[in-house]
Amino acid sequence: MRVRAMWGWLVLRRLAFSSVLVVLLAIAAAEAVHAQGVRDITGTVLSFRDSSALPGVLVEIPTLGRAVVTDSSGAFDLRAVPRIRVRLTLNRIGVRPDSVWLEPDQDVLRVFLELAPIALPAITTEGQLQARTRFERQVQPSVVSIDRETITRLPAPFEADVVRVVQMLPGIVALNDYTVGFNVRGGEPDQNLTLLDGVTVFNPSHLGGLFSTFDTDAVENVDFFAGVFPAGYGGRLSSVLDVSVRPGRRDRFGVRGSISLLSSKVLAEGPIGGTGATWLVSGRRTYADVLAGLLSETSLPYYFADALGKVQVPLGERATLSLTGYWGRDVLDWTWTKARPGQDAVRLVADWGNHLFGIRYDQRLGPHRLTVEGGVTGFTAGAGLEPGLFAAENTARLVSGRARMLLAPHPAHEVQVGIGVEDYHLTYGAKSESFGTSFLESAFQPRVWSAFADEQWRVVPGFLVRPGVRVEAVEGPDVVNLAPRLSAKVFVTPALAVTAAVGRYHQALHSLRDQNLPWNVFDLWIGADSAIAVARSDQAVVGLEWWFGDAESVSIEAYRKTFTDIVDANLNEDPAVAGDETIPVSGDAWGFDVLLRRHWGRVTGWIAYSLTKAVRRANGTEYPAVHDRRHTVNVVVQAPGPLGSDLGVRWGYGSPLPFTPFVGEWDHRYYRAATHTFDDFEREPIASPVLNSERYPYYGRLDVTLRWEKRAWGGVLKPYVQIANALNRRNVFLYFYDFDDAPPTRSAISQLPLLPSFGMEFEF
Repeated sequence: MRVRAMWGWLVLRRLAFSSVLVVLLAIAAAEAVHAQGVRDITGTVLSFRDSSALPGVLVEIPTLGRAVVTDSSGAFDLRAVPRIRVRLTLNRIGVRPDSVWLEPDQDVLRVFLELAPIALPAITTEGQLQARTRFERQVQPSVVSIDRETITRLPAPFEADVVRVVQMLPGIVALNDYTVGFNVRGGEPDQNLTLLDGVTVFNPSHLGGLFSTFDTDAVENVDFFAGVFPAGYGGRLSSVLDVSVRPGRRDRFGVRGSISLLSSKVLAEGPIGGTGATWLVSGRRTYADVLAGLLSETSLPYYFADALGKVQVPLGERATLSLTGYWGRDVLDWTWTKARPGQDAVRLVADWGNHLFGIRYDQRLGPHRLTVEGGVTGFTAGAGLEPGLFAAENTARLVSGRARMLLAPHPAHEVQVGIGVEDYHLTYGAKSESFGTSFLESAFQPRVWSAFADEQWRVVPGFLVRPGVRVEAVEGPDVVNLAPRLSAKVFVTPALAVTAAVGRYHQALHSLRDQNLPWNVFDLWIGADSAIAVARSDQAVVGLEWWFGDAESVSIEAYRKTFTDIVDANLNEDPAVAGDETIPVSGDAWGFDVLLRRHWGRVTGWIAYSLTKAVRRANGTEYPAVHDRRHTVNVVVQAPGPLGSDLGVRWGYGSPLPFTPFVGEWDHRYYRAATHTFDDFEREPIASPVLNSERYPYYGRLDVTLRWEKRAWGGVLKPYVQIANALNRRNVFLYFYDFDDAPPTRSAISQLPLLPSFGMEFEF
């Protein structure tokens, strides 16, 4: 074991040394080019309205025939431009075309463009969508980007939600209406890496899943990788949800927010003096508990609140420093049983939430870019029966740091190298103060050292290849894992390409989940150690992507995934025996996804279809995974609506999901130590020994939203009306069994009913 670990440290040291050497050579080459009378022009294109980034803008020097397109952060690079006075033109659908002159000694610029959301006379332009640019220049299957405008216009049960939109993409299965957790291509929810400005978020939801942690008004862009993600990402097996927080406005102070039936939020932003730095702060809280207390004697025992902030500071013309922070909390205090003579009331008390702080430094070095990141993130959860009957606690803390360098030594090559470390501290325990007993105390401290290299190479104009490798040395289980990855793309025509990718992925932490439960309020996190292995997944994807219009595309992908050493909760564990809380699980999944999408125009949206089969194997038994849904369809439409509104419609269908039925129940009596007697009892169900042997009925839901926009009081008001489950479909959440009847009867508890809501968004 020490030999393997020593080999891992040597590999990491050599990769780090090689990365530094390559960086130094690239910088030297850039300086040499500068001395020969040419320059690399770097810049950023922003919205004049709110200083947000404008991706997909065509930046062109007509006299030289040179052009590039801005990336997701609005940045662009024009390489090897002669040191003469040149004119840059800037064009894109949705903005007013503009141009700017650059003097011979000017290498860096920032441009603000005015948005043009109204119909304009025909303009000849070569501007492209971000998705089309990625299609032509990158080898990355299974990725979808979603902007803030799309998120805000789509229907959701209470308010616009990032994760709810992701659930409408192909390859995704959401178990029910009450969760923002999701399963991707046969994987588990804890196998999805969620990042907020590069910092891990452990449990990105509120109210057991009805709300996600992300304020849509603060989101700049969302990249979702449904699998075979590149070597720069690690630590999870199934997917990556990479959420970027936008910087605050650079031009003036601004306020925006919304008021809905359940919660309200407000966001403030603005510049910091004349320094070029910006700030953004948002906050949100539910107030149903306050209203319930004011309007009746009945109290609502739950609320949540969260806050998000970002500061971005320019350091010269080529570097930026950004700080991101988040805090969120859910609180529950519910009377379980009322007080009686000689017996105190029993309260169910729980609180849980995330907090994080991240720092990022970006430095442009000609066509190259250096990024250094650090972060501290944590999740704490506590639940118990008061006074002192039972208490359980789970904490997850991660301190991380990473550095990566994007190199562009040649127009046909793009290389990214990086190193990083993730230091986890995970605890899980349960005890009873009344009985002076500790049922369980566990601590996990895996530390993951990583290094990666990723190259994208255009071998010939119609053939791109992307080899990559990630090395992870994990302290705790003391293993070194090698994760090679390879993607390739062949263009049959300029608008039609075939892609293929394979990769290996590892995960050093797990969550404990009960396959019999349809709803987990939050995940309980544990880590790999000498008894719990690092999980592994091998994946293969093949597909095609076709752009059959300026704004229309279709992608079809088939995949196969295997899972090794994932874990499940051991329902038969002995509290007196340490180390038997989990059981090892393996499995596999296969299927194919189809995404037909119209990216812009008066009518936009997509049709997503998925076919999935997912199985698990444990204790010598094979059974369908709880998310083994064969067919999933989501139809999403955004279009002009009645009465001058913007209309958003989502229709979803899911074939039956499996569940484990109950076959009986038993009377659980309570021992009273003071009287040495048994009194009271609760009936507890007995689950079938065969996991997921039956299936619920199919799932269907239609959601509709209407939004209006009105200028008033120097700002913009956006009232909206939403109807969730407009057809009032009785989707089954779980079954309730009555074994007093002969024969026993079964009744269903439904998910969301027909649920109308309304609210008001505002911006000043």
